[in-house]
Amino acid sequence: MRILADENLHAGVVQDLRREGHQVLFAPDVGLGATEDRSILGYAEEHGLVVVSGDKDFGGLIEFGPLWGRGKVVLLRYRLLRIGPIVADILSVLKRERSLLESPGPVVLVLSEGRYRVHRPS
Repeated sequence: MRILADENLHAGVVQDLRREGHQVLFAPDVGLGATEDRSILGYAEEHGLVVVSGDKDFGGLIEFGPLWGRGKVVLLRYRLLRIGPIVADILSVLKRERSLLESPGPVVLVLSEGRYRVHRPS
């Protein structure tokens, strides 16, 4: 899967996703460091990428705010930064929801310890 990792994503998560065969672009590496969330989402939409972010501000904008109904986003809502379990959850959800993430239309997957929710515009 093609992923755009937001700049707040831990480097260990990025490395492990790459190691598992996913094409992961890191936002600062493509000129999106310290960039508005709207621009990050726009870049991802333009290039067919799934955004992975743990940014609560971005999450609020995409789940309930002006960015709702745009793009494909995986939001991480973990209380503890334990890279192994987080990566395992991301990999599981990417596999389980692959068809949803590859189909047309926006979707937000919110991951937290041991579970996830799917948000889609009605």
